[in-house]
Amino acid sequence: MGRKLAKRPLLPYDWRVVHHCGRQAWLRRTALVAALVTVACTDQGPFLPPSQLAILTHPGNSAADGAITPALLVAIQDAQGQTVTSATRAVTVAIAINPTGAALSGTLSVNAVNGVATFTDLHITRVGTGYALGASSSGLTSARSGTFDVAPGAPTHLAFTGQPSNATAGAAITPAVQVAVRDASDNVVTTGTGNVTLAILANPSGGTLSGTTTVATASGVATFTNLSINRTGSGYSLSASAPGLGAATSNALNITPGPATQLVVTRQPGRARLGVAITPAVQVTIGDALGNAVTTATQSVSVAIGNNPGGATLSGTTTKSPVSGVATFPDLKLDKAGTGYTLAVSATGLSGATSAAFDVSPPLVFTTVTTGGAGRGSHSCGVATDGAAYCWGDNGNGQLGDDTHFGHSIPLAVQAPTGVTFQSVSAGGQHSCAVTPGNVAYCWGRNEYGRLGDGSGEDRTAPSQVAAPAGVTFSAVSSGKDGHSCGLATSGAVYCWGWGGNGGLGNNSFASTLAPVLTQAPPGVTFTAITTGVLHSCALATNGDVYCWGNNGSGQLGDSSTVERTTPVRARAPSGVTFVQVDAGYSHTCAVTASGAAYCWGANYSGQLGDSTTESRSAPTPVHGSLQFAGVTSGGYHSCGVTTTGVGYCWGSNFFGQLGDNTTVDKLAPTAVGGGGLTLSIASAGLFHTCALATAPTAGMYCWGSNGGGELGDGTTTQRIVPTRAVH
Repeated sequence: MGRKLAKRPLLPYDWRVVHHCGRQAWLRRTALVAALVTVACTDQGPFLPPSQLAILTHPGNSAADGAITPALLVAIQDAQGQTVTSATRAVTVAIAINPTGAALSGTLSVNAVNGVATFTDLHITRVGTGYALGASSSGLTSARSGTFDVAPGAPTHLAFTGQPSNATAGAAITPAVQVAVRDASDNVVTTGTGNVTLAILANPSGGTLSGTTTVATASGVATFTNLSINRTGSGYSLSASAPGLGAATSNALNITPGPATQLVVTRQPGRARLGVAITPAVQVTIGDALGNAVTTATQSVSVAIGNNPGGATLSGTTTKSPVSGVATFPDLKLDKAGTGYTLAVSATGLSGATSAAFDVSPPLVFTTVTTGGAGRGSHSCGVATDGAAYCWGDNGNGQLGDDTHFGHSIPLAVQAPTGVTFQSVSAGGQHSCAVTPGNVAYCWGRNEYGRLGDGSGEDRTAPSQVAAPAGVTFSAVSSGKDGHSCGLATSGAVYCWGWGGNGGLGNNSFASTLAPVLTQAPPGVTFTAITTGVLHSCALATNGDVYCWGNNGSGQLGDSSTVERTTPVRARAPSGVTFVQVDAGYSHTCAVTASGAAYCWGANYSGQLGDSTTESRSAPTPVHGSLQFAGVTSGGYHSCGVTTTGVGYCWGSNFFGQLGDNTTVDKLAPTAVGGGGLTLSIASAGLFHTCALATAPTAGMYCWGSNGGGELGDGTTTQRIVPTRAVH
């Protein structure tokens, strides 16, 4: 069967090999009738070898988000164009004509079945016209399909195709911003129309996007030709949205100021007092037409009185050069009181401006000062001669009582109820309390555990009346350094409220209360003064004894033990020693005798007892030296006193300069407070700072030490290691 046959005429009864069904077959002509006898196609017999590929089914036009249809069919054929059904070799397809440089995905190599390779999941995801596929198989002539197109898929999302560029404030962003509607493969969907809306996403300066912000698409693209942003800033971005489509975010862009044209008073003068610098410091910005600071401007800015109701003179530095486009005037003062002053600002070549109206008041004169502090910062308070209470420093819990949570570095009035004035005030850890001339107690700030005593447990940013028992009025109140408060009733009894976990309420209980409860004094004992620490309290009895209760871990109760007490116990002073004043610190206590001798007891880790040691004491121990004190005050880890001659002394921790001796070195015995010969009358030691009142000729309130929250009241947050006058 494999021999080569010679060509000769087909004779009767002659057999000849021909091809049929892709195989060899025998044909025979009879002598009588020319007839063909065909051997049936079977799996037996000789074959012609495969030689080529042929496309049986060509791809039609398709969408980018679907498979190419109909499925591509590629046949393995012999030289006569017959499908070799026994062929099973692999056939591979690729893009033969690729107008867009797209990639073909899916199963790209398939083994033939009955001589035909079927490709059912081919994809081209890039839109284009005139694609063609090519089929190949090793040793065979390749084949190429007819051309077909790939159209966009269904719209799924938006994309910025023309990103916004940096621009000048108020000027159109150029070139125009463009946003395309795209399918899942990121092709622009040119069919159909819809609206695209732009908005500011990242807005570092609170800018406003102006122009036509909603535009209809044309050929799948929305073009925004007149967008602008009015405020300067770095890192703006835009968002694009359309119903039913995924949003898009642009690249970042920066908005810069236009040319300088005007002055703008960007920090208005606040309250002012006679002869005291206006606070906050007035700031004037050199601005473009929209009021943005022109940071490169160099023109000097001058300020003068505009409206002058009191005929005052303006002093301080009245002409300043700008820094980054802003001129700041920190030391402006007016020498006459009045209502409705204004300031006028000017600069060469620029439009001027006038400030908001402000008043100039006489200086505050404080009759008392108090300091506090705890985990969220420290604050201070005082009562002025007109009965108004003022506070300053940290205000995270509303402890300044100004009906806000904003801290202040200068004294601001407590927002008392209409007609309410105060005779004394006490600054605690994160709350404050005060008493009116009519013996009504108010508290404000943090109210965890009920330390405000108003029965609610809710924080208050303005004074809330303490819910005293019927018939009980208070002559004094003390705000604890943590979670409780106590009040001295006009009857001489003590009432406490808030945290009772260490027996600090003195009512023979560990329960906390939201309203005052009676402290259980020993029979016949009444009190003339009350003071509270962190977890303990003390009171001065009418006979000069000191009684304390609550936590006693460091001996701060002074009863010669470290045992916690839930009712008042007498401090074990030396025989014959009685006291006229007492003050509880955070975990220590100090008191003064009628002769001016100071005693302290409790924790002494930093030398706060002033006995020249760091040994804690569980009974009253004399402060080192022979100074005669009019009063003492106990702070966090330091103590201070004012002598009968008005000289201030402090001792203990000095990390923040709270001793006021122009150092930050701890002192184990009293060291004189610096400050240029101040004559002091009252002092109050807080957590890490101290304040005191000075008498003429340097009358006023002075503070020193830590100032992170503005608790020194000097208009700054700068630490001070000598007394610095508060702004008042």
